[in-house]
Amino acid sequence: MTDEHTPTVRHRRLSNELKQLREAAGLDTLEVAQHLGWDRSKVNRIERSQWKRLKETDIRDLCRLYGVQEAGRIQALIAMAKQAKEKGWWVRYHDVLGPGSYVSLEAQSSEIRLFGALMIPGLLQTSSYAKALIRSGGVTDPHEVKRRVEARLARQAIMERAAPPKVRAIIDEAALRKLVGGALTMREQLLHLMLLNETGSAKIQVIPDAFGGHQGVTGQFAVLSFPPGQQGSVVFIDISRDGIFLEEPDEVQRYVDRFSGLSKAALPAEASNSHLSLLVDKLAEEEK
Repeated sequence: MTDEHTPTVRHRRLSNELKQLREAAGLDTLEVAQHLGWDRSKVNRIERSQWKRLKETDIRDLCRLYGVQEAGRIQALIAMAKQAKEKGWWVRYHDVLGPGSYVSLEAQSSEIRLFGALMIPGLLQTSSYAKALIRSGGVTDPHEVKRRVEARLARQAIMERAAPPKVRAIIDEAALRKLVGGALTMREQLLHLMLLNETGSAKIQVIPDAFGGHQGVTGQFAVLSFPPGQQGSVVFIDISRDGIFLEEPDEVQRYVDRFSGLSKAALPAEASNSHLSLLVDKLAEEEK
């Protein structure tokens, strides 16, 4: 059983949002405390997700100090505070806070387990593949496409830091055969997956078409785990532009078990690279 005061996804997201607003306002925690007549430790606890309950008046005072005037954004922050102890939630505030909940957790994780059913997981995508995928989703404005690609690639910096998270990915062959962006883009993407496997940046396994049906045919998901002493593992189920976070231990365990089962069904990393190489060769032949 988890500690009732362990931060939830929403808990951590709200703390991150308030910290970013403070930094954007050019204030340090001491200045905030002095302006609001608080102890500095209160500001630090809020930003470190060490709070149990955050009053609506506190959030409004912080927003006023930070120059936040958008009513929708303030209400979203208040709602997140009120519902912070709830486990499992739809990403309801995409329009005012952006899709940063998953990305924020991804950056703090110590282990990332990914399953890709019909597309390559974002953390493993090349820029060309990401661009083609974003365009296929209906985004046509060149500036918006460029911005989204840059944001997606910026996430991959976590794999190059001094203590990167352990990344494991299982990808269905259906995702590897789908010509997102054309043959050249897919060849580049498959070679990138092979390189990640060879360098140890990620462990990538392929479930070949020949295996048939399996536990992952219902769609993409990710299991994020964190360093000891932080919150328990979280599952993110990718659903179009939205998604679901699962945090209850029994729900998370179901997906951990599912990932384990898929790993047994998939080819080992070395054999997966051989399979990827065959797919690359086939694409080259089709281009001739």
